[in-house]
Amino acid sequence: MASNQLVTTAVKPLSMMKKLSPFVYIYEPESIVTPTTTRLRVPKLIFVASWMDAQDLHIAKYITRYQAIYPTSKIVLAKFVYKESMSPSLAREVVEPAFAFLRSELDAGFLSASPSEPEILMHLFSNGGSTTIRTLYELFQSQTGRPFPLHAAVYDSCPGLFSFSTTYNVLIINFPKGLFRLVATPFVTTFVSCLWIVHAFRFIIGENFMAVNWRVLNDLDLVKQTNRSYIYGKADVMVDWRHVEMHAKEAAAEGLDVRPELFEGSPHVSHMRSDGERYWRIVTETWERAITAQ
Repeated sequence: MASNQLVTTAVKPLSMMKKLSPFVYIYEPESIVTPTTTRLRVPKLIFVASWMDAQDLHIAKYITRYQAIYPTSKIVLAKFVYKESMSPSLAREVVEPAFAFLRSELDAGFLSASPSEPEILMHLFSNGGSTTIRTLYELFQSQTGRPFPLHAAVYDSCPGLFSFSTTYNVLIINFPKGLFRLVATPFVTTFVSCLWIVHAFRFIIGENFMAVNWRVLNDLDLVKQTNRSYIYGKADVMVDWRHVEMHAKEAAAEGLDVRPELFEGSPHVSHMRSDGERYWRIVTETWERAITAQ
């Protein structure tokens, strides 16, 4: 006799969000921030730009925490895949649905194009998230003729500049440890060597995507921020912590309100896992500073 078996369907980590495209998701709570609830001083919208090829299970940990902290805030998630770094046109295509949603929120009056205080909290991860946000800023400027609206930002493990060791580490991690990685090592080394040669001739071929991110994220004609926090670590082998500090110093020199937060022992985009209490305190205090500084 065949036994009755319970058939269970695995719940997808991002099932709480609506999928606008393969790379863009939105979350709209039943109760949202309205003119009558703005006294709560919470973000109307949180924009999360994940790191390269991030797994949904890992991204969801940040989304669900934001839902718990700011239950009335809308959330936009934009993913990043490696091929975007090779093609600006593809990066623009991937970000387009997120821009379209934001523009619809502006057109509907939910968000203001020129708010007196920030309504958006931006949270970006690694060079992938940096590329997403840089592309969003550029797309917004080209399509609307004005910079992205005033906002606060948290930079997790970014931005970084090109270096042989960090680029090698980013690529080799995709191969399982053992024989497979051993076989892949000379090919990855050769590929990164070619990238290094190309980088050496950047005065001929132009900036690489990391250099563009670096420049744009401190371009005050495109970036209108009340303040930003940098969360980074010395144990990060994919983005040099010294690069992050350099960018923070340049931002401060431009007049931006900067908060650098160094984590001693946590690897790349693992600072929340290392010390979640400290991590989310930085995030919430970043937002609180944004709305109290106005």
